[in-house]
Amino acid sequence: MTWNGAPGPRRPAGIPLAGLLKAALLALLTALAFPAAASDWQRYGNARFQYWIDIPPGFSKVEEADNGDGGLSSSSDGAAELRVWGSYPTEGSLAAEARQRQAFDQRDGWSISYQTQNKSGAVWSGAKGNRIVYARAIPGCDQAVAYFRLEYDRERQKAFDPVISRLVKSFRSGDCRAR
Repeated sequence: MTWNGAPGPRRPAGIPLAGLLKAALLALLTALAFPAAASDWQRYGNARFQYWIDIPPGFSKVEEADNGDGGLSSSSDGAAELRVWGSYPTEGSLAAEARQRQAFDQRDGWSISYQTQNKSGAVWSGAKGNRIVYARAIPGCDQAVAYFRLEYDRERQKAFDPVISRLVKSFRSGDCRAR
């Protein structure tokens, strides 16, 4: 019944009221959270190396380096850093350059637990203490390579899994034929 004694809406038989309330609350929170999360991502484009990537909500605008190859974006709490840059391989190829960067990470104490390379680029990830790193390299124009590298605290791994997925999907190099 409603406040004035009229019959109110009926819930479907067999579904407890608590279950309906939980489902309604989940639907409301989902509707509120996902549009905001999708719209809060900012696009960063690098003119020099012709690559683009979406910057997560709560991260600063990319502070571009003086040479224009990319820059750094940090989470609002400073606990996560996203670096993006382009370069020309000194080792002759994207694959060789990626192997060298992985070796530098290992030399710096990172334990690389995953790595893969194919024609679309290279990926590696690992850990050092309570930190996780995820790095990706993709081919760019004129034999250039574009990179992103995300470092964050291990206890936030579940929160960063969807962030990495979005970074990977958004990370693109330009149309080299247009240059």
